[in-house]
Amino acid sequence: MNPVINSLMDHRSVRKYTDRPIEPDILDTILAAGTRAATGGNLQLYTLLVVDDPETLEKLDQALEVPFISRSGCSVAVLALADQFRVRRWLTMHSEREVINHRPYSFFLAVSDALIALQNIVIAAESLGLGTCYLGGGLELDVHELFGAPELVFPAGMVCLGYPEVTPKLSQRLPLEAVVHRNRYHKPTDDDINAWYAERDRVWDTVPDSRKAELAEQGLSGIAQALSVQKFSSERVEQRSRGMLRNLKKSGFDLVTGMDTA
Repeated sequence: MNPVINSLMDHRSVRKYTDRPIEPDILDTILAAGTRAATGGNLQLYTLLVVDDPETLEKLDQALEVPFISRSGCSVAVLALADQFRVRRWLTMHSEREVINHRPYSFFLAVSDALIALQNIVIAAESLGLGTCYLGGGLELDVHELFGAPELVFPAGMVCLGYPEVTPKLSQRLPLEAVVHRNRYHKPTDDDINAWYAERDRVWDTVPDSRKAELAEQGLSGIAQALSVQKFSSERVEQRSRGMLRNLKKSGFDLVTGMDTA
């Protein structure tokens, strides 16, 4: 083992932070590490939007489906934005050729760039003693209205940073054979699925009886059933999907029109 592996294996999502501010030089180091991430064509098709002003953090918190920032005490949020605006400006300033970077290939390339950079930020922050927490609610944020983002900019991911007040225990992970397939996709059997998720299913045993009673009223009697409602119900998925589709439309990315998939 080495320090990098140790830090990666020790990752945990921190949901409660102290009021200690992140030192400017520490934050700059973390952001610089983010920019050293792998990037398609060395174009860095992302913008790292750092939100550390209290009023702006509050505005961001209110825009989230489930407010997290005020509840956690997070002092810095970093939004990784897939950004094809900047490179288009550069190319069109120096060439009269048409630049097509609003189609699916360009969109997903920029999203990948943004997420890889954001993960570098998480790794760097945790190696310096900070806590981090990815927020799944950032994809439907209207960054055009909230932050004045131009066209061809889309929210790819969001993470909160701060010094941890409480260090949670390590979360469960699926066994390696569940997520690592070698040379060919292995379609799991029902027995495989049950074996891989057995530890997750046993989490139900730790749920307080009062909470189980509440869930039973909704016809829920296990972790899988609860997650199917909390994460994958039609209402929840549709709500978030509408926000993402709205952002795609406002950003000017076109993932469908004129595509021949035959």
